[in-house]
Amino acid sequence: MKKEKTTKYLEDRGISHITAVPDQQKLDRYKNLEYYKDILYQCGKCGTCRTAYHEEGWPHVCPSGEFGKFEAYYLGGKNLLSWALTTGRLKWTENMAKIFYQCSVCMACMQQCQIPEIHHYAGEWLMAMREEAVQKGFGPMPEQQKYSEHVTKEYNPYMEKHKDRTNWITSNIKETPDAKLAYFVGCTTSYREQNIAIATAEILNSLGVEFRVLKDERCCGSPVYMTGQTNKAKEIAETNINTFKNEGIERIITSCAGCYRTLKEIYPKKFGFEHGIEVLHLPEFLLEKLNNDELTFNNKVNMKITYHDPCHIGRHMGIYEPPREVLTKIPGIELIEMARNRHNAWCCGSGGGVRSAFKDLSTFAANERIEEAKETTASAIVSCCPFCLNQFKTNIDNNEIQAYDLSELIRKAI
Repeated sequence: MKKEKTTKYLEDRGISHITAVPDQQKLDRYKNLEYYKDILYQCGKCGTCRTAYHEEGWPHVCPSGEFGKFEAYYLGGKNLLSWALTTGRLKWTENMAKIFYQCSVCMACMQQCQIPEIHHYAGEWLMAMREEAVQKGFGPMPEQQKYSEHVTKEYNPYMEKHKDRTNWITSNIKETPDAKLAYFVGCTTSYREQNIAIATAEILNSLGVEFRVLKDERCCGSPVYMTGQTNKAKEIAETNINTFKNEGIERIITSCAGCYRTLKEIYPKKFGFEHGIEVLHLPEFLLEKLNNDELTFNNKVNMKITYHDPCHIGRHMGIYEPPREVLTKIPGIELIEMARNRHNAWCCGSGGGVRSAFKDLSTFAANERIEEAKETTASAIVSCCPFCLNQFKTNIDNNEIQAYDLSELIRKAI
């Protein structure tokens, strides 16, 4: 496996640190649009946000811009539009809102910009623009509005029956009714990619970990939050935290990248709910077990794979190495990196509400990533996000390459 050159990242994020200029503004995160309006004009419209800065070939990184083929869809264009809106030079319109929603908020553009303030904070106002659009009545997109409606009715964005949420749990899976550790499954895993849930539960059982799945688990709120419906997302968070507290939960493991980020970061830092519960993504937990010699692999898995970095745990949270370290410890696994990886990884195109509202863009992004994976000659693309997995499985043709979740390979190796 090719080792990554040493990179220092910003605190709690997978955005690389760059040397700050002496007079760089130090700002808070997760604020409203008004808070950030004075730094929008600093964008130099240089176009650096379009490509992987200083990487060989300067490969493009922005699905929205590459698909939209117009300046407005790149960060530079969005910065200019944000500035015009905050200074009264432009007014909100339906088309204006569509520009800001035709984006997965993967933050690859933020990684590339070398103006310190934008490099540090662009992701904040991209989300603040969505909140503003909702407040002005121009957002979210109609397909995304259904998230809130469905989560209100059936506690998941797919409008599946809540009573069916734990149907994947078989008699072979052993739970501990009073366990302080909860496996938070998530909606996509519960209803669309149940093999991840089964694999994760079986892994925990094989390790002798006492855990339980909450019988009233509900959506974490990530799809609602990511589409700017912040007030509703905050209500969801408060309900979930009350459930965790009432159930005596002290530790949470999740196999979903979006749930992980929402529970660990958005609840306390955006919504102000300091729940005090330790939240671990499955690769982090498994690496901890491997390092403590509590997890061993007894089976060889002869497979050449490439790893896809989910945006929610990559650029959003800075988790790049744990999944790779776990995968490369599996006997027989050969990991080959795609050209764009870690902080320069190309988004799968399913996040930020894009897959529901902008299907052509979503498919374009997925196909580009699948082709990049195939170029490595790997037989499988592996990730640790159920939404990424579902996106790849939906768009892969003729089984030219397989798609797996990390949990599925771990289960094969144990």
